[in-house]
Amino acid sequence: MNFIKYIIEGNNYPPQGAVVFDSSDHIRFQDGQNVSGHNYGCNRRLVIEKNIQGDEGYTVTMYNLDGIHPLWQNNIQMAPKRMKIIGVKEDIVEFRGVGYDENALAMGAPLQNASFENYGIVIMIEDAAIVRAQLNMYDRNISIVYLK
Repeated sequence: MNFIKYIIEGNNYPPQGAVVFDSSDHIRFQDGQNVSGHNYGCNRRLVIEKNIQGDEGYTVTMYNLDGIHPLWQNNIQMAPKRMKIIGVKEDIVEFRGVGYDENALAMGAPLQNASFENYGIVIMIEDAAIVRAQLNMYDRNISIVYLK
């Protein structure tokens, strides 16, 4: 079975696998207002895979395909977050973060700041492929819509 079928079914216990969405444009929203316009040529990759710790749900990571970050020395735009599917409506699937970032807690971050519940994604699926994705950062009231 194609991995994306497990997502469409709302299955939080998928087998091994992943689905990838590459975007070349995004729009940033703050408090529901467009604050950036289109960002054409900003290449990002969203990867949704079986939870890398083997637990329920998925691991969601965002990569910057335009190069290596000078400080972090990698191309990770959003560090891996554990998420579960919380809703499916036709071709729209919503994920919400679960658990805490143990690394952030170990560095002394407050519990609220280390919560994966601050993050969520919503994906639109057509013809067994992701065609649009939205990253929600609930604690900052920011959404970024990623387009093909």
